[in-house]
Amino acid sequence: MKPNWALKRDPEQHPVRFLAAVWQQRMTANFRGTGRPLAPKELGQLKSLRKALGDLTRDVVEWMIDPVNWWHFCQQVRAESGSRRAPDYPHVGYLLAHHEIGVKIMRCRLRNSSQARDFVRRVDQIRYEQMKTLSLVLAEGIPKLLANIQKAKTLTDIQRVFIEIVDESAAA
Repeated sequence: MKPNWALKRDPEQHPVRFLAAVWQQRMTANFRGTGRPLAPKELGQLKSLRKALGDLTRDVVEWMIDPVNWWHFCQQVRAESGSRRAPDYPHVGYLLAHHEIGVKIMRCRLRNSSQARDFVRRVDQIRYEQMKTLSLVLAEGIPKLLANIQKAKTLTDIQRVFIEIVDESAAA
């Protein structure tokens, strides 16, 4: 039987505590002892990050808590947002605020990696579902467009259909 403290870090039953443990372990390993316990506010931010990213959260957290990856992430956030400030060390609130940029950077850097193929596939599947839902809303019951949406099986296909729908709307 597992001790009580171990059960509270189970990824299925207590995902936020599990993510907090991953965060602390990685911070200690990669930033030499800066892996302090997370404050209640940071635990809430981890919970919000998990709500925003779903199953991708652990992958994003593990990837971000690497000094090189964190630096690249901060540089990209600065470039896209115009902000001059970024934390020197990984910060849950900063990652939460800019998680979309983080996922975009990860996908770009990992797309040719055989080890991270599953992550890229999951990101593409999420984007496909979002794009398909948006396309269905914009198609407004037009049979030709609905048929094209149903034919689209990949992210690239649904992006082409989306562009077609937007072009037709702009022309009208």
